[in-house]
This record gives sequence, structure tokens and C-alpha cells, in this order.
Amino acid sequence: MNVEEEIRFWAQIQGDAQRTVICEPHRVDEIRAAVEARGYDAFLTVRASPGCPEGKLLVLDEAAMEASQRQLFQRAGRNIRFW
Repeated sequence: MNVEEEIRFWAQIQGDAQRTVICEPHRVDEIRAAVEARGYDAFLTVRASPGCPEGKLLVLDEAAMEASQRQLFQRAGRNIRFW
């Protein structure tokens, strides 16, 4: 593996590790501080949502969700029949 391939490999690993943490709006500063204190801010993004269940944290893999949505649209596109 050459240097360029290794850089791409590690960039892919870091990209795959990206997650979004959803929390209640009044807890966003607390959660963000905890993430930063542990050094997880390189791969965890903290966002507030009024729809987050009380006392819970939701962890999302947005890249996986986007890939799933693209796959769904591709399947739907293949099933459309034009006369």
C-alpha cells in the first residue's frame, strides 16, 4: 500500500466513524462539553432537537441513512414503468 492509498484508507475510517448525537435543547451544552472533554469531538457532532425523548440521547449515522435513502430511490427508479 502506497502513501496515497494509506491516506485514503484512514480518511475512510475517520469518515465511517462520524456520528451525530441528538439531545434535548436544554442539554446541548452539557453533552457537547462531555464529548469535547473526552476528545470525541473529532467524530461526534452534537445537535439539539425538541423531538428528542426526555432523558435520552439518540446517536445517528447520517452517512448510512443517506446511503439507505439513495438505495431506496434507485430501487424505486428501477421499478417505475413507462408505457
